[in-house]
Amino acid sequence: KKTEGLVDKKVHPEEKTRLHKRNQHRMRYDFKSLIKSYPDLKDYIILNKYGEETIDFSNNIAVRMLNSSLLVHYYGILKWEIPTGYLCPPIPGRADYIHYVADLLSEKNYGKIPPGKNVRCLDIGVGAACIYPIIGIKEYNWNFVGSDIDSIAINSAGTIINDNPILDGKLEL
Repeated sequence: KKTEGLVDKKVHPEEKTRLHKRNQHRMRYDFKSLIKSYPDLKDYIILNKYGEETIDFSNNIAVRMLNSSLLVHYYGILKWEIPTGYLCPPIPGRADYIHYVADLLSEKNYGKIPPGKNVRCLDIGVGAACIYPIIGIKEYNWNFVGSDIDSIAINSAGTIINDNPILDGKLEL
């Protein structure tokens, strides 16, 4: 719909209500803050047809840059690189899984999410990105063991652990 030659901005909800209530990614991406945390993202920002900042989600490099910025900004992960051809998982959805696991654990713990020192998670198929452990460690201070049959994925995950002190002693492969 056009008004005075300009396309009206479509009204988009600011909050993504389908995501878990504790998910830090419920709001639309704040690209200015993300770029401040991870300047390399700047080169991949585009405007959508409504004039809003976004990235091209079909561009693998843009998605990696977005993930890197989210990991720096929200999870304190200073360096995160994965080998070409390996899964670059969508962080908001992965965060949802961790929050729902926390909810399940709370059901057997008098409605309280168990503290980190009491929780040790096994991530079967940790992958090259080790996203579930990163989120679980940051959000709940849980401990993780990550397993995988792919030696390249294990090596990548090991590099991520070594490059990020926040994971030290909390994630073993």
